[in-house]
Amino acid sequence: MVTSKTRRQRDLAAARAARQAARRAASRRRQRRVTAAVCVGALILLTGGITAALLVTGDDDTASLSPSATSPATEPSAAAPAVTTQVGPCTYTSDGQKPSRPLSLPAAADTVDRSPATMTINTNKGTIRAALDAEKAPCTVHALLTMANAKYFDNTTCHRETTQNIFVLQCGDPDGTGMGGPGFAYANENTDGARYTRGVIAMANAGPGTNGSQFFINYQDPNEDGVQALATNYTVVGKVTEGLSVLAALTTPGVEGGAPDGAPASKPQTLTLTITQGT
Repeated sequence: MVTSKTRRQRDLAAARAARQAARRAASRRRQRRVTAAVCVGALILLTGGITAALLVTGDDDTASLSPSATSPATEPSAAAPAVTTQVGPCTYTSDGQKPSRPLSLPAAADTVDRSPATMTINTNKGTIRAALDAEKAPCTVHALLTMANAKYFDNTTCHRETTQNIFVLQCGDPDGTGMGGPGFAYANENTDGARYTRGVIAMANAGPGTNGSQFFINYQDPNEDGVQALATNYTVVGKVTEGLSVLAALTTPGVEGGAPDGAPASKPQTLTLTITQGT
């Protein structure tokens, strides 16, 4: 049985690790434009074929792969001092970027809720529900809850789908470009032994400590190459419990123009996204 003293020691250790990761991430972001989105399952054209790889929208040319991106974001004239809040062991640090929608960092608190949570996504094709694992990923669940309570995800699009090696639908960017985010970042969680199978929901990131608002839903198990590409790099936050048929309706039409990676042909819309916890 885990005692309160043991849990407190574990939380303190996790908090120290999270603060260190956040400081490293903030330093990287001050040096370059890092978005909180992963171009999950982006595909690199190689001689003789296409292979799947996990890429990040940021300084490189992969940002142009976003179907709605027309120009790079403007660099800030000067990096603003990082602002940090602490919720139990969770550290949330401003990333120097303007939130895609009005949003504040999670309010500071002594503890973080680890009780089970449910995410409900009402889409233009029906409703998807997922169980969120706040025991193994409490900081991620709390961040998503903060955003959901601010209606950050409402009336947004799932801007990306991949159809080769990795089979995911990527959502959570109000900008619809793959470059949007909440203006703060936090550490990875629940990655040890992670398996990104059908129905699993995981967070997009630009490297350790850069999680934001974007997440991806695996609508099909990845193949061997896809498993290697994902390689436990992304926080597993939950799993779909209802609505796999809705997920199929959103993804079966594939990508616009028949490409293996790009804007979903079904034009999936998140009408509302709510999270309930501890009820």
